[in-house]
Amino acid sequence: MLFGTDNITDPVPVPPGFEPGYSPIDGYGNLLPHPSPIIASDFDAWFFLFWAGLLVVVLAVPWASIRLFKHKDPLPWLMLLAGLGTSLGEPMLDLVGHLRWSENLHGPAFTNFGIPVPLLIPPCYALFMGLEAYWIWSVIQKGINKRAFFLMFAAVGISDAIMEHPGVIMGVYEYYGQQPFEFYKFPFYWSFINGAAICSIAVVLHYVWPRVQGKGLKMFWVVPIGIIATTAAEFGTGFPVFLAINADIPVWLQWVIGSGSLFLAVFWISKLGDLVCTESSLNWTFWGLFKSRFMTPAARHRYIESIGWNSDVEPPSSEWPPVRWVERAATSAPDSTPPEKVGV
Repeated sequence: MLFGTDNITDPVPVPPGFEPGYSPIDGYGNLLPHPSPIIASDFDAWFFLFWAGLLVVVLAVPWASIRLFKHKDPLPWLMLLAGLGTSLGEPMLDLVGHLRWSENLHGPAFTNFGIPVPLLIPPCYALFMGLEAYWIWSVIQKGINKRAFFLMFAAVGISDAIMEHPGVIMGVYEYYGQQPFEFYKFPFYWSFINGAAICSIAVVLHYVWPRVQGKGLKMFWVVPIGIIATTAAEFGTGFPVFLAINADIPVWLQWVIGSGSLFLAVFWISKLGDLVCTESSLNWTFWGLFKSRFMTPAARHRYIESIGWNSDVEPPSSEWPPVRWVERAATSAPDSTPPEKVGV
């Protein structure tokens, strides 16, 4: 019988951390079998909670509140919320990217895809996907050329690796199975994928914010761009490596296919740059871009002025469809006609 008692099977064992009675279908949340559980020390669990973003967010909340109430600028708070919302995508990425957490971390903040997501993830995403995207947006408003945009992408990717390495070294979490481009427990393809995601949020913000700024509840449309842009970029650039590490294929072939994510991420950044980059002459350097994220807004403004910015510089266009200025093709006769606007 289709619905008879003969078809009743034994209940699936309840995974650790789930409420009694939770019984997902067999194999749910387990594309690749885990090795034995990992347990971090209490110190490591607390340290990484603050290292991964909570400490900075605690410092950022008063600043964002001052911007909101004193300067009537809601964008920092909106970007904190946008970053917080991107944490909803964490269990999907854990599943396809083969990441598992220590079983004694604080939380979980929430559970999905059969994966309990620790409490450290929402503030971590508020910092990296929210405030870091806000920083990139602010740099775009001052003017940045294509070369400097790639330097910024590199700074974001290296920051991601610096943030993640203590976690994998301490055993707070690990990337299990065969992981291409792994260096001391961290697969560096994530620096490319996460860098593309954070830059994508900033570029989308560049086009959305002018359309909703000062328009009451419409300003909350900024919040969902975090999860939308992140999901598009993470899976838009990461699908080759995700498919590779979840396929039953030789390791060398996983590396070959997985390398496609690195090339896609670079191509993705190039196309984002076409949307927002100008012929800016600001003397951006890698170190300047890297350290400017840790400055207060006033100190960052002074630094940007020191590399050539002045108030006469206008931000790149936020028109849609995107446009940019290009010079007319040279002709044999002099042509004083100004540059024309053409679509990207």
